[in-house]
This record gives sequence, C-alpha cells and structure tokens, in this order.
Amino acid sequence: MKRIPILMWPIGGILVLLVIVALFLFRVPRLVKVSSKTSAWRPGESLKICDIRYSQDYRNGEGKWELKAKEGHFFDKTQMVALKDVLLKLESSKDRSFTIKGNEGDYFRESGEIILRGDVMGRSTNGYQIETSLLIYREKEEAVETDKPIRVIGPFFEVRGDSLYIDLKERTFTVKRNVLTTVNKGDFL
Repeated sequence: MKRIPILMWPIGGILVLLVIVALFLFRVPRLVKVSSKTSAWRPGESLKICDIRYSQDYRNGEGKWELKAKEGHFFDKTQMVALKDVLLKLESSKDRSFTIKGNEGDYFRESGEIILRGDVMGRSTNGYQIETSLLIYREKEEAVETDKPIRVIGPFFEVRGDSLYIDLKERTFTVKRNVLTTVNKGDFL
C-alpha cells in the first residue's frame, strides 16, 4: 500500500469540506423568498387583534351581549374597533337570544354601537330570521335598526321592506317603508 504524503492531507481535507458545503447548498431549500403579504397598519390603528371575544352585561345583569370576530383593528383616538367575520349574540334572561352575523363590523366603545355590514343575517331562538346588508345595535336603547332593504321571516309569514327597527325591551319590530307581507300558512281569513 502506498502512503499519502502528510503534505497532501490538508488539501484533501479542504476538498472534502468543499464537497460537503456544495451538497448542503444544493439540498437545503432557499430561504431568500420575501413574503408578498405585508402586515400594513391602517392609518391611526394602534392595535391588531385576532380571535376576539368580548361580552357586556346590561339591565343590571338581566341580559348580556357577546361579540366574536376573527380579526379586529383598534383605533385608540376614536375608541373604535373595525372587525372582520363578526358574530353578535344578544341574550336576555327569559331564555331568548338573537344571533347576528356579518362579514364586517365596527364597535364604537364610547357610544355602545355595533354596526354589522355585508350579508348580515340574524336569527332568534323563537324562530325569526332577518336578512339585510347593514344592521346597527344600540346598547343604550336596546334596539337594532337599519335603513337598508330587509327581509324578516317568521314562523308563518315573510315581510320585506326598506328599513327596520327592533325594540328588544318591548320585543317588537317595525318595518318603516315599502312593506310587503306574505302570510305562508294558517287560517288567516
């Protein structure tokens, strides 16, 4: 067996290191890509929140509302939270609740108003359903209203119109303009 001169060992070691480095560079995925999604802040935004859940009691604990959203942007100056994929649940102590869903929404902390927009759908536990594009919940008045076209579906009727006011304390609703009512079943006449 032929001996390798000691002078060649460092050169051989350097070649082995170069081969290892070359293999590493060609086998490891590139980390040079820069994400095209940037987390741009909106003007005036002070906080971005994900998976929001917020609840508030009213009428001295006799009722409560709960707000859920996938994402929210808090604006400190106006005390407003802009929300995405919103669910608002209004509960009373009499086993009645009303759940409203919307694509977007705004919660104004100082005035206690919650505005839901985009394919707004509301359902009550006693069988009523509301469909519209905009709905406003006012905590102080315990009322829900809109001036957009609406559709209210009940157990035996359907009402369409151009604006709605729901008084949650009195448990009444009023459709204000261009009202069309259809009675679906029952002995009406």
